[in-house]
Amino acid sequence: SLTQAISTLRKQLQDSTKSPQYVKTVPKRGYQLICNVERATPFMSGDTSVAEEEALEAEDVSVELPTDSHVDEVSPLKSTVTETKSAPSVAKQVKPQSRWAMRIMLVLALLIPLCVVLFTNPAESKFRQVAVYDNTPVKTPINHPDLSEWYPSIEQCVKRYNAAHATVAP
Repeated sequence: SLTQAISTLRKQLQDSTKSPQYVKTVPKRGYQLICNVERATPFMSGDTSVAEEEALEAEDVSVELPTDSHVDEVSPLKSTVTETKSAPSVAKQVKPQSRWAMRIMLVLALLIPLCVVLFTNPAESKFRQVAVYDNTPVKTPINHPDLSEWYPSIEQCVKRYNAAHATVAP
């Protein structure tokens, strides 16, 4: 929704609703852009287009941002657009070195976790034997608490398991 989009925009711009610097709420109308706007990136083609020339000539641009509940009552919003041709855009001009750096970082981000999973072994646990029931040894990790109270239940489980699986020979 528009309200959610404006809220997200305000969070990204760190714009307060009580004293806005970028987007002002117009009650029962919508939102108004109250900041100056400058083009940060040049057009893709080298020559100037008709749209760029119109943007240079125009001082006021109408933008409609209606709220969801009052679409019929929309007032155009004013913002100033200024074009800067002389300053080349740093954001749009991605150097080949930075592309390679991004590719290398991506490969490393994939390889490091893969290497950790493939080439490291978990610590092996040491076991102690607590009992033997029906020729089946029962073992527990060394750091495990005492199971002496559970010995009758463990014995019953082991015997039932062995009886149920006696037909399956190893």
